Amino acid sequence: MKQLLVKILMVGVISLLSAAPLMAADDWFSYVNPHWSDKESSCLQCHDKVPEDDQELALKYNGDVNLLCNRCHITISKDKYIHSSGMLPTQPMLEKMPESFLSGLNEEGKITCAVCHEMKYQCLSEEFDRKKENRLFHRGAPYEKRTDLCYNCHERNKYKKFNPHNQINDEGELDTEVCTYCHDRVPNRKTAKSIADVTFDSDRVDKICLRCHTNDAYAAGCVMGFEENGSPIYHAKKPDAEMVKRMGQRDDAAILPLELVTGNVFCGTCHNPHELGVQPRNEANIGADAHKRLRISKDNSKICLGCHDTKDLKKFQLP
Repeated sequence: MKQLLVKILMVGVISLLSAAPLMAADDWFSYVNPHWSDKESSCLQCHDKVPEDDQELALKYNGDVNLLCNRCHITISKDKYIHSSGMLPTQPMLEKMPESFLSGLNEEGKITCAVCHEMKYQCLSEEFDRKKENRLFHRGAPYEKRTDLCYNCHERNKYKKFNPHNQINDEGELDTEVCTYCHDRVPNRKTAKSIADVTFDSDRVDKICLRCHTNDAYAAGCVMGFEENGSPIYHAKKPDAEMVKRMGQRDDAAILPLELVTGNVFCGTCHNPHELGVQPRNEANIGADAHKRLRISKDNSKICLGCHDTKDLKKFQLP
């Protein structure tokens, strides 16, 4: 029986390693963050040997930059990618791209991670002073706005940030196309009385919000702490019966909805995502277009007291 369990375990480990061919088996147990370090152990994460002046770089994976970066990043930061790679840029784009960006194309002229990221910035000690203003070693940085990086290749006038909270057009009518950014179909405003009467693209409604507000969620009150691996712990837990009762017995008329499937507190519990006037009922409109779209004022911790009692707040510490 013991031998059988050992064999099953070994098969599982082999299957796990074979399912992630971009990271060598030994690397799973010796991962070193190579960025902003000139130590030999850091160099050897990407190079077969430590590069010297005027010598070949000897990059792993035969110099395939995308495979090299994805050795780690396909696992640890795949949800943070803001640009795909491996495609051929159009001729107008090639004509617009600065020379340094063009140097990041591969032999086939396709986009790689090195188009936007200047690798040597975080490898060479003489470049390390850039880290303070250019932590992700972007070419041409620092930029006044993050999206300014994009316009080295893309036409600025063709891109306008979409705001799903602008839900009423200039004629004062509901823009139903905006509704389906979060809802899987346009809610019936005449019959919908609560969150139970509408549907969403995801069971985890907070994930819909975090598509745009990932950085905003790091504000105090939204991220409650961090896991051992550095992942944020969001303010999205299922309240107990006592808290649910307290949420429904407040003096104000504001509605504090919970996610339907999970029963969790989510972004919309505290923040009203709708534009003022979208919701027919007055209590559902509370917080729309208010400061931070808060359903209850943050003054004197009122928003917190919508769910927590004063005893909770005394022992509560924000990160």
